[in-house]
Amino acid sequence: MLIYVLLGFLCEKDMTGYEIKQKMTLSTSNFIDASFGSIYPMLKKMEKGELIKYEEVVEEGRFKKSYGITEKGKSEFIEWLKTPCTFSPFNYEYLNKLFFYKYLDDLEVVQLISSFQTTVASEYNKLASIEEKHVHEMGVYEHATLMFGKEYYQMIMNWHDRLTRKITGKKENEHENDKEF
Repeated sequence: MLIYVLLGFLCEKDMTGYEIKQKMTLSTSNFIDASFGSIYPMLKKMEKGELIKYEEVVEEGRFKKSYGITEKGKSEFIEWLKTPCTFSPFNYEYLNKLFFYKYLDDLEVVQLISSFQTTVASEYNKLASIEEKHVHEMGVYEHATLMFGKEYYQMIMNWHDRLTRKITGKKENEHENDKEF
């Protein structure tokens, strides 16, 4: 999957590995992210496969590789885009553990859920910050994926709120689902 994200970014414009990582952080990190340790080897593999080319440029006295997509790379990327998507259910370590939380004390479960919710809220807030600062730079589809991430994280938070209330015996407040983090 990483190969197609990189090809997609390079369809837009030529970029250095660093620029690709920055673009990924600001746009696709809620559904695919990669470290420099994954990006650079993939770029090398893509270059060997003639999907991309690079040009060495000098900026501020430093050599940098600027990568660009080839016609072969663009063709392979477009072919991949046109392939119908398949659906696969999520596979989360968290849900595997949650399934067996019956072996833990309710208070401990509530604390674990709260900790998980804090992590999810942090991810939601990252996306909200990206949207606030960069929405004017996003196209409709880029913004749609960001909104999907935000709404997905919001759904997770709401679901865990209901679960926590069920565990602790609290009645559900219908307006509580509308709150922001």
